[in-house]
Amino acid sequence: MKVTARNCILVCFVWFTLFPSCKKLSEQSRQTQTAQAISKLLANNLDSASVSLNPSFDDARKALSLAQKSGNDTMIVQAWLVLGSNLRLQGKNEEAFALSQKALQLARQIEYQRGICQSLIESGSIEYKRGRYQESGKIFYNALAIAEREAYAELQATALNQIGKYLHTTGHFDESVSYYKRAIEIYKNKGNKMQSASVLLSLGKTYTIDGNLYMALRCYLDASVICEKTNNYVNLADVCNHLGTIYLSLEQPEKAMEYHRKALAYRLALNTPEGLANSFNNIGKVFFMKNEPDSAEIYFKKSLKNCEQIEYTKGKIKALTNLGKIYNQRTEYQTAKHYLLQSLDIALGSGYDAGIAEASLELGNTFLGLHQPDSARQSFDLSLKNAKSANLTQLYHDGYWGLYQCSLSKNDPAKSLEYYILYAEAEKKIMKTEDNQRLSELRISFETEKKEKDNEVLRKDNELKEMTILHKNAFIWMFIIALFFTIAFAVMFYFRFESKKKANRRLEQLNNQITKQNLEFARLNKELEKANREKDKIFSIIAHELRNPLYWFKNLTEMLSLKYSTMPPEKVQSTLFALDESAKNAFHLMDNLLHWSRTRLNRITPVISGHSLEKLIHESSRMYETILKQKNIQLVTNLSKDSFIKADADLFMCVVRNLVSNAIKFTPENGTIEINSDWERNQYIISVSDSGIGIDSKHKKSIFKSENNSLSVGLMDEKGSGFGLKLCKEFVKMNGGKIWVTDNHDSGSCFCFTVPAEIITKEKRIA
Repeated sequence: MKVTARNCILVCFVWFTLFPSCKKLSEQSRQTQTAQAISKLLANNLDSASVSLNPSFDDARKALSLAQKSGNDTMIVQAWLVLGSNLRLQGKNEEAFALSQKALQLARQIEYQRGICQSLIESGSIEYKRGRYQESGKIFYNALAIAEREAYAELQATALNQIGKYLHTTGHFDESVSYYKRAIEIYKNKGNKMQSASVLLSLGKTYTIDGNLYMALRCYLDASVICEKTNNYVNLADVCNHLGTIYLSLEQPEKAMEYHRKALAYRLALNTPEGLANSFNNIGKVFFMKNEPDSAEIYFKKSLKNCEQIEYTKGKIKALTNLGKIYNQRTEYQTAKHYLLQSLDIALGSGYDAGIAEASLELGNTFLGLHQPDSARQSFDLSLKNAKSANLTQLYHDGYWGLYQCSLSKNDPAKSLEYYILYAEAEKKIMKTEDNQRLSELRISFETEKKEKDNEVLRKDNELKEMTILHKNAFIWMFIIALFFTIAFAVMFYFRFESKKKANRRLEQLNNQITKQNLEFARLNKELEKANREKDKIFSIIAHELRNPLYWFKNLTEMLSLKYSTMPPEKVQSTLFALDESAKNAFHLMDNLLHWSRTRLNRITPVISGHSLEKLIHESSRMYETILKQKNIQLVTNLSKDSFIKADADLFMCVVRNLVSNAIKFTPENGTIEINSDWERNQYIISVSDSGIGIDSKHKKSIFKSENNSLSVGLMDEKGSGFGLKLCKEFVKMNGGKIWVTDNHDSGSCFCFTVPAEIITKEKRIA
């Protein structure tokens, strides 16, 4: 009995001693298994989200439920963040932001540093999409500080990438590049190719803005190689989207449309509102480039609808501005004003400098169309201010041109000249950027062809190697059976000889192809050299032609400023008339030189539309009222109010201004200049005749020829540049007409040119 009692006591002692430890080990094992199950669900969420959002959302909810039941706070934070990320992709920014804030609060309570860093990055991403760029930038910098302090390498790279996006949006392009490169380096070291692909896309976008399309395309192609191996729809859509943007910059709309359609297909499968908004907007841009405004309007409105649903500020600004551009093109200025004011108001509220610059620039064009130069000037000033803040040098050109147009409409020649000079300087910068872009295009084309050629050579080499291996094997087998089948050996030897002969022929064809490609490269280099020589010639001509009128303008102003107090009133008056004439001649010469240089560079595209003939001629000749009064020349116009023409108004008015200027130059005092129009075979014949000295018959045949660069001198020693009649000939031809010169019936000369007529029905005339 004692032995049994002792054994029972021993068993009880062991049981009560070991049971708590076993229970504790069991509990730890259960918690570990639960944590592993949650981690697996969250990992499945990330994998499935690359193809569809719905299954991934369900897995995240299951993970959250398990984490809450087990009381695992770190897993609750992770589940909230994954759910928020999923909601953000669905465009539910408010719900996503609320979850990120809950995760941030809990992570701070339990001092979970990784969760704090992740929550900050997620919150900053949502603020960025809302257009609160300054707030998002502060959040990203805080996240980066935590990641660097705690040595969270991948979170550090993610924060660097987000800071790069923030700097890019606010116009700090060089700084953004350095952050992107740091992020890529960290991802590469960690072997995270998918995340490095995402950063490569952002880096390529920055290179595109700088005009370095070659580097941008390299980034996109590297990202494309990575994404194709993972079959991640989100990144594949981004790759196609950026490649489409590149080809649109290269003015290849069909290629751009192909990639943007692919991006749209991926985003439709994912059903991400932000991505769909971007795709719709980009497809609209392609249609706009293809001059299909109706189709472009449909896609811009689709983009706007998606942006409004998810409060996507940046996308909303772009869509509204693009709609304003379409209605400006249609001259429906009130509708354009409605959209552009909305865009500008949203951009101002978010502090998005690039959006403010683009919206206010287009709004300035709208006010010009509405004949409100003061409002237009304010819009252009706002555009230039924000373009400088956002480092968007491309917008300077259009902004200064708009201010120049405003000054012209306000009859302010001094301001007009000032803005025109700034416009010309911006034009030079744009030409330099375009040259860089062309070089990038040539480099891209060259490397593409080189890669194709190298691939072809490698393919041929592989074919030869494979054939060689096959032949060796065949030779071994033939050697084995040679003792028994001599005839079979001879046949195999014959086939081997023929195969080598065929391979040699292929190599010869390939060599010929390479030779042809080298000749083509040489031809392209010659064309590039020719284009550079033409550009240098244009600049030298402009510098030479502007020197003379500006020299006389300087002398007159210097004389007037120094001797004004001692000069008699009539001398002051005559000097002022001379200043006025010199300024107009300089302006007229600059206008001609600009048009001529643009024609030499093939930069003018006529916009043909219906116009009143009487109104255009009146607008063209109005600038010469002062000199007509000074020389006492009578300008007579015999035009019908019912005459309408189909032409580009700017080109037509430039022709009329040049012909009237020449008539004034060679018409003596008390003379007469007549402008008449005659109808003939669905076109008008416009004639500008004068009672001047006429033209020598030996010069009539060569007066319009491009090699005729001789200067002409008027009756009052007015100097001409020799470019006016060249421009007239080119612009008349662009408007679908022809020009010639004849003798006047009494004296002087008569210049005639034709322009197509527009048939105006009774209903149109009443309207």
